[in-house]
Amino acid sequence: MRFRISHRLDRDSLPCINAPIIIYNPRVDKNVALTPFAKAQAAVLRAVKPLPAVRLPLEQAFGFVLREHIRADRPLPPFNRSAMDGYAVRHADLAKGLRRFRCVGTLEAGAAWRGAVRPGECLKIMTGAPVPPGLDAVEQVEKSISDGPHVELFTDAPERWQHIHRMGADCKKGERLIAAGETLTPSRVAVAAAVGAARVAVTRAVRVTVVASGSELVGVAAAPAPYQIRDSNSRFLMARFFEMPWAAASFGGVIPDDPRALRRALAAALKRSDMVIVTGGVSMGERDHIPEVLKQCGVQNRLYKSAIRPGKPVWFGVKGAKAVFGLPGNPVSVAATFREFVLPALRKMAGCTAVLPSVLRLPLAAPAKKKHALREFRVSRS
Repeated sequence: MRFRISHRLDRDSLPCINAPIIIYNPRVDKNVALTPFAKAQAAVLRAVKPLPAVRLPLEQAFGFVLREHIRADRPLPPFNRSAMDGYAVRHADLAKGLRRFRCVGTLEAGAAWRGAVRPGECLKIMTGAPVPPGLDAVEQVEKSISDGPHVELFTDAPERWQHIHRMGADCKKGERLIAAGETLTPSRVAVAAAVGAARVAVTRAVRVTVVASGSELVGVAAAPAPYQIRDSNSRFLMARFFEMPWAAASFGGVIPDDPRALRRALAAALKRSDMVIVTGGVSMGERDHIPEVLKQCGVQNRLYKSAIRPGKPVWFGVKGAKAVFGLPGNPVSVAATFREFVLPALRKMAGCTAVLPSVLRLPLAAPAKKKHALREFRVSRS
C-alpha cells in the first residue's frame, strides 16, 4: 500500500545517538486514550496566549514579531525620482522632434532645483535626484553628446516618464506595508526604517528553559561509561532556539531520574520561564517521574499521549500562563514533537499570525507500508 507522508523531518538536523531502552511498568495503565493528532495540536494552541508587547528601538527589534501594523508615513518614493544619470527634459519637446537642448545646470541627489527649466532646455540630473516640475522624461547620459552649453540627445522612441520612478509608485501615504504578526526580517527592518518607524511594538522575548532528564545522560564533553549516553537532545533544542531571535532560551541542566532533584530543577525553571521543555521521563517506565513531578509543581495536564509515531507519549500542561512540555527521550521523537507541538505554541506566544509548520508534499522514493492508525513521521533527506 502506498501512502503520502505530509510531514518531514530533516535527517541532517537530528542528533545521531542510540535512544535509551524504555522498560514499561505493568502497573501503569497502557490503555490511556490517544488524542488524535489534530485535536492534540489544537489543545496545545488553545492553552497558550500571546505574551505582552514591548516597544523597542528598530535596531534591537530584528527577528521579533510585530504587534502593530507598519504604515507609510508618506508616499514612496516621496517625489518623482530620476532612475538614471542623464538629462531631464520635457516629453513634449521630444515628441516635436527636438533633440538639441540648452543645459541650464546640474542637479544631484539630495538637492532641489530652485530655478526654471523652460521649453527647449534640459537639466543634467543624477540618479536619485528629484525631477523638477514640468520635466517628465530622462534620457541616459550614454545617449548624449555635450557641446558646450548645449546637449544633443539620441533617442528614437521617447516615452513620457521614461527613467523616472514616479512619486507614490511603491506605496501611498498610510498604506500598510508590514502587518502585525509578521516577523521583522532584514528586508522588513529596511522597510520600517524607510517609513520612519524608529521604535516598534513587538512581542517580548519568550523565555524558555530546556531541561534534560535521565540518569543515563552525561554532558557532551564527558567521556561516557559503556552504560551512559551523551545528552544530544538539549543541544538540538538549544540550536533550534538560536534560529529564533524572539526566544530567549537557557539550559536547565541534565537531571537524574530522582523525583526530588527533578522537582527542584523544574520548580526553578518554572519561576524564570514562560515555557519549560523537559526531555525524557514521560513514558510508562518505573523511572519516568516527569508527569507526577510536574503535577506536584502545580502544572495542570492538558495533553498526554497523541496518536502519532514517533512521539506518542508527548506531555503538555500549563501553570497559569506558563506552558510546559514533556518530550519523549528518543531523539527523533524530540524532533517530531518539537516541530508539531512546541514550535506552534512558541509562535503563538510570540504573536505570530501563522503558527503551524508548513507542509511539503512530495512523492515517495519507494512504497511504504503502515500497519497502524497513528499519524506517522519519517525522516527524510532535504
